[in-house]
Amino acid sequence: MNRPCKKPWKAIAAMAENRVIGNRGAIPWNLPEDFKWVKASTRSQVIAMGRKTFESIGRPLPHRENVVITRSQTAIPGCVVLPSLEALLDYKTDRDVWIFGGAEIYRQAFPHVRELFLTVVYGNFEGDAFFPPFETLFEEPEVIRKEAAFEIRRYQAKSG
Repeated sequence: MNRPCKKPWKAIAAMAENRVIGNRGAIPWNLPEDFKWVKASTRSQVIAMGRKTFESIGRPLPHRENVVITRSQTAIPGCVVLPSLEALLDYKTDRDVWIFGGAEIYRQAFPHVRELFLTVVYGNFEGDAFFPPFETLFEEPEVIRKEAAFEIRRYQAKSG
């Protein structure tokens, strides 16, 4: 994936202060206000996620085009199935493409991500999935929302 993306992607994620993003296929916190923000931000857009992330959600998210990245060619009702992020680079859409997880998908997608919207959940949580290092690829964040339990940061990719 060394060629430039036709339309740079956005990424959206939530991580705890210890970088945890998941535990046994589930999100280890319940923040309804953050879920509402994610829903509003990605509504009517394309969300792209790995198979494990899709399975943890359990269904296509409504009012979005759901793309599942998996080597398996098995059809998933309500979703577009693509074999790789390389195939997503060639995916034709006029909507924004949001990278939705999991950790390996984020890591592979970062070179093509223009903006990262990261909810930082205050505290440390037990988990088995961690957000990959990204700090060297992005500028210092802008805090766009601050709540008692979390803040949402917007990062822009470094140019060059």
